[in-house]
Formats: sequence, structure tokens, C-alpha cells
Amino acid sequence: METAAESFPTTAIEGRFGIVTGAASGIGRAAAVHLARMGAGVALVDLDRQGLEQVRSRIGKHASVPVMIFPTDICDEAEAERVVAETAAEFGAIDFLVNSAGILERTPFLDISLQEWDRMLDVNLRGPFLYGRLAAIHMVGRGRGVIVNVASLAGRTSSILGGAHYTAAKHALVGLSRHMARELGPKGVRVNAFCPGATLTPMITRSTSTEEIEAIASAIPRRRWASPGEQAVVIGFLVSDAAANLLGACIDSNGGSLMI
Repeated sequence: METAAESFPTTAIEGRFGIVTGAASGIGRAAAVHLARMGAGVALVDLDRQGLEQVRSRIGKHASVPVMIFPTDICDEAEAERVVAETAAEFGAIDFLVNSAGILERTPFLDISLQEWDRMLDVNLRGPFLYGRLAAIHMVGRGRGVIVNVASLAGRTSSILGGAHYTAAKHALVGLSRHMARELGPKGVRVNAFCPGATLTPMITRSTSTEEIEAIASAIPRRRWASPGEQAVVIGFLVSDAAANLLGACIDSNGGSLMI
């Protein structure tokens, strides 16, 4: 007979349901597709309706799971309340939340306007706070749940592509994740921060030259950028029971760019 010490938690998440923000592109899109292929029903949130429709279509080609889409601004409190309420009502449960929505600006510190600063913190911090709090209320009521806040290597050091406001927002998101974990862990909710390094997403390729991409790759010990799919697999692990003992962690996936 297998004892508790010999048991191995599974990565299976069939029959679970959750929300992925920033699901129309990049790491959020890859995470949504991967989680659906793992068997989870997903509610997809993003401003880009067309992108969400494309993700829903892609999921339908690979998995028979329920998919909801919400083309909305994650910074809008009333909309966040609606998304969480409708997701819970439709799915009957919210087992996980992946806060992946984010923006990146390269403005030098001396040129950052207050308006740009506020927008950066709204999307990269206010949004995860809103969805995290609302989802956690539902999860605590059921005594279980998982929240993954997608931060960045910038949240562990400083960004080479983003401005100071991006670095500040990602550091704050790591801190928020740890504090959430401390308060919510005893109530059955696991919260972790995920800190991906250089990843070739549309947000990056739109604002970065080929020469710069190659220069950054040469400075990474693995000598290449990660793909969104590689990062999505880590998120799938964090959502699953295989990560049951991870709480308040900051999980790095950066090809060796930061080794501590």
C-alpha cells in the first residue's frame, strides 16, 4: 500500500475551471491553450475581442472544454466583478486564476509622465489585485484554489527592455503575491508569482529590433529567448496539484539569466 510519504501529486487538471487574463496574446494566450489542453474549462479576459475569438477557436480544435470570453479592461472594477460572477455561475467553480495581462513601455525614467506611470501600475498591478481579490473570495468560500500572478524577471532585478515603472510594477506584483500567499494559504488558496525571463511575445517583437533581440539572446546562458509555450507549461504545473507545496514562491524561468 502506498503511504503518504510515497504518494505523488498529479499534474492533471481535468474538470477544473479558471480565469486567464491577457489571454489574447503572448504568455496568456499560450497558458489558456495549454490549460484547456490539460482538460480545464477557461474564461478568457482581454481587451482584444478578435484575439480572444481566435484563441477560443484554437482551443476548440484541440480540446472539448467549455470556453468563455470577456473582451474587457482588467482595470475596471465593475467589469472584474461581472467576469468573476459570471464565470462562477457558468462553471460552478473557479479553481484557478492566472493573472497574465500586462503592458510594457520603454520610456526612460526622466521622461515618464504621471499618466503613463499610472496606466502601467493600473494594468500590471491594479488588475491582478482586482481579479486576485475577487477570485480569492470565491476560493476561500470553497476552501481551495490557485492563483498564479505572472510577474517578470524585472520583478527580481530590473528590466532591460521596460522602463522604471514596469520594473516597479513587477516588483510590487511579486510582493503582493507573497503577502496574498501568507494570508490565503491557511484558507486553502495557493498563491505564487511566476517570473519569466526573455520571451518572444508579440508585445516584445513589436517594440524590439532584430539586432536587439539577437544581442539579448547572446547574453542568456541558454543563448536563446523562451517561447510562450515553454512558459505556459510552467504555469500549468503551478496550477496543478503537483505544485501543492509551493506557496508564496517566485518561480523563475529565464534560461539562466538570473541564478540565485
